[in-house]
Amino acid sequence: MIRPLAALATPEGLTRRRHRFYRRLLVLCLLVMLSLAFPGTLRLAGSSGYFLITVLTTVELSGFLAGRVGRTWSDRMFLALGCANLLSQLLWLLTPEGRRLSGVPLLLITTLFIGWSLVRLVRVLGREPRATQAVVSGAVAGYLLLGLSGGLVLSVLETIQPGSFLANTADGQAAIVRPDAGVATRSVWELDFARINYFAFVSLTTTGYGDITPARPPARMASVVLGITGPLYIAVILGVLISRFKGPEGGASGD
Repeated sequence: MIRPLAALATPEGLTRRRHRFYRRLLVLCLLVMLSLAFPGTLRLAGSSGYFLITVLTTVELSGFLAGRVGRTWSDRMFLALGCANLLSQLLWLLTPEGRRLSGVPLLLITTLFIGWSLVRLVRVLGREPRATQAVVSGAVAGYLLLGLSGGLVLSVLETIQPGSFLANTADGQAAIVRPDAGVATRSVWELDFARINYFAFVSLTTTGYGDITPARPPARMASVVLGITGPLYIAVILGVLISRFKGPEGGASGD
């Protein structure tokens, strides 16, 4: 039996739904990362994972988890942006790699959507009275979401400007994604973007192994933005979580 919206809108119902959202988002992000570790066999699963993450964040962060029964104009705009993100992902994945401009809408929409999603996620986490295991899962999921979205943006940049990222080898520099000669109709999702996603997390964590170099100005600036955003997210989320390790009265939590 489907529970009425009024029952879900109670404080207990909202808390349970928020915690389920945190766990589901974390599981989806981990599954996509697993698919990137085995790109040859799980590439389609990774592409599907991005769709599911977009659907989950669009539905859950479009107003209800913030305690609002009805959606505001901002919630409706966020919902519309999430739907546009889904359509632009589909357009980019199914078009041949030779049509480079198909990634431009996805590049712009994803950047705006993920930034807005993280702001809303931090606000939802800020509503939590205590930093439970589920809340920490939500904070970790947000960080992984930032890295995976950064990898998606960098991958789109590579399709728009091939050669944006180069691998540093003993023999010099080589393109990370090498289009197969004579396969002009191959879809974008068939390309291997695992190393670009790896570079996105390297930039996010400011590790800097030096094995991959952003070669073009847009790629360089995107890498700089990731390097700034990663520590900034950690600083913000730590500020939210540290205050939640105390009870609502400001004293120590009993658990």
